[in-house]
Amino acid sequence: MAVAELGPETTRLRRLADVALVVAVGGIDLAAWGGDRQLIGGGSLPLWVVPTAAVLLCTTLLARGRFPIAVWAVAWGFTAVNFVVPTYFPVGYLLVATFAAACRVSASAARLILAGSALSLGLFTYHNGLAGAAGPELSHYLVAGTMWALALGVVWGVGRLLYLREHRALATQARLAAEAEAALAAQRLRLAHELHDSLSGAVAAMILHAAAARAFTPDGHPKVAEALAVIERAGTQAMGELHDLLGLLRAPIDVSRAAHSRGSAPATLESLIELNRAGGLRIRLDTDGTRPPNVDPDIDLAAYRLVQESLTNVAKHAGAGATVDISIGWHRTSVTVAVRSTGGDGPVPQVDRLSTHQGLAGLTQRLQTLSGTVEYGPDGTGWSVVSEIPLSPTAIQESAS
Repeated sequence: MAVAELGPETTRLRRLADVALVVAVGGIDLAAWGGDRQLIGGGSLPLWVVPTAAVLLCTTLLARGRFPIAVWAVAWGFTAVNFVVPTYFPVGYLLVATFAAACRVSASAARLILAGSALSLGLFTYHNGLAGAAGPELSHYLVAGTMWALALGVVWGVGRLLYLREHRALATQARLAAEAEAALAAQRLRLAHELHDSLSGAVAAMILHAAAARAFTPDGHPKVAEALAVIERAGTQAMGELHDLLGLLRAPIDVSRAAHSRGSAPATLESLIELNRAGGLRIRLDTDGTRPPNVDPDIDLAAYRLVQESLTNVAKHAGAGATVDISIGWHRTSVTVAVRSTGGDGPVPQVDRLSTHQGLAGLTQRLQTLSGTVEYGPDGTGWSVVSEIPLSPTAIQESAS
């Protein structure tokens, strides 16, 4: 039976309660025994034997949650002591072990445990009837047999009810999870269709028209040809990322795998910088430290998106000719990415038409999922975006070795 995760204090209290229950059961069984050590074949048992065996059995019962069948088998085997000491009926141990097993084992195993426990209680009933002062009496058999049969039925039945309730809850949870996953998959597929229908055609048309315009640009207009080439490359890159995004939405693959399917993160970052340089930005890249070989791809993707969003904002707000300093620092436990920019001397585009006003907010949420931080705003001479992302434990170990 599955057990929910508990806090340290709750776990400690449950362990104390478990120990108290086992000690109480052992004490009740010993008190009911009364100390009669007469053996069936004559003679008497040493006084220490039964209490010592009871302590050992109580210790065994503490493991019934992890090994229910084994503990029940030990408790059931211990009932054989009744063949030697007919006045000792270790019922409590058997009932506790039976309940623990009934809560955790399959139906067939639970039925076998019920039959074995009933057999032991039948032995107890027989010897209890023989223990009457006037010899065997039917009333002794009936009273003891009925009492023990009811106790076994209640203990076993409650255990099976708990087992069934737990498994029904798990089945319901699995069904709800499957339904939610199916609904999410359908929603992702619809989103993929919408993105394909609304964006891919427009981006493809932009690429084709830019390529055609560049082909027909007169030789005396190199700036126009260069701008069209930048548009064409940007559109090609956007189409590639859109293709990755559509693949991500259509199949449950890892985000970072889709984002970096065309190459490693440093190479992609270099191509992004070259594209923006061609668009008129003056960009300097400075890398400090050594990148660990096994960095989580999600960290690479987050750093790439931070630089991409920052360069996009510089192009929108500062225009061509702006100066951008990108610094990436690899440390033992984290990586820092900083983008600082100052305004340029070129024309500034109409920002409202180019912005969705969601970039920095989305970037903040992305970094928060990685336990990272980001700060952005004016820094006196321009605008800066500074982020720190903790590395995964594997990457930290490799960087320290």
